Amino acid sequence: MKRIGLVLVACVAFAACGGGDDGNAAQTTTTKLTLLPTTTTTNVPPTTDAPRDSAFVQDTTTTFSASTTTTLTAPVNTTTALAETTISGGTASPVGPAVEALRLSDDGIGAAVFTGEPEGVIAYLTSFIGAPTGDTGWVDPFEISACSGSELRIVSWGALQLTFGDVSKVLQGRRHFFSYRYGLYRFDGGAAAQLDATPTGLLTVEGVGLGTPIIEVESAYRGLMLNPADDFVPPNFVVNDNFRGFVAALADDSPVVQLIGGPSCEIPT
Repeated sequence: MKRIGLVLVACVAFAACGGGDDGNAAQTTTTKLTLLPTTTTTNVPPTTDAPRDSAFVQDTTTTFSASTTTTLTAPVNTTTALAETTISGGTASPVGPAVEALRLSDDGIGAAVFTGEPEGVIAYLTSFIGAPTGDTGWVDPFEISACSGSELRIVSWGALQLTFGDVSKVLQGRRHFFSYRYGLYRFDGGAAAQLDATPTGLLTVEGVGLGTPIIEVESAYRGLMLNPADDFVPPNFVVNDNFRGFVAALADDSPVVQLIGGPSCEIPT
């Protein structure tokens, strides 16, 4: 495939500059909610199998609820049997609830949209993929990033990292969810190699995930910008200001090694 007009993008345009699994979705969940603080307190079960009978997780360790502006257009139904999706060869394989519900997009992850209240977003993700594996707590942004604001927090589930702060391009003045990155990679100056892709199988609403060949990414996002590697970052693609990613190389079959959603501020690794 002929590639014309490759444009270099500076490292700071992405949520991560280094170190940073694939499948098709059974259906797209369109539910969106903004999680905002209230005074409702609920209890968490000791396991990660929290009930998921609605887009609001009813059993959590966190005090949270929704403001009167919160809307649920449809429940996130993860209690039914695993959906099936057709894969190459005409066979079918089950799709886990997290893969079906936690769709990556340019406005958030599943029902947790950018601007969402941090504790509610964390509880929502935890109900699908378990407790976080890492949490910086609230710190001065310049201790861990180049983000603006007076405080920042990065919470991780393996290779899925969510960033929260009090100042971003989507909101200012209160703590909120404003970006994510999925996938960790190693870059040697020539090509990138996947290091971690857990939790496995998360997809965008268009069916793009870690390991998706770049030719399929181009088909899913017509008009995206492709950029070659430079001394610091591997080849990358840009769909819009709120969604982009890195690929191992620029051959048609080169896989995606990281997906990034939300406004950017550089996070050292």
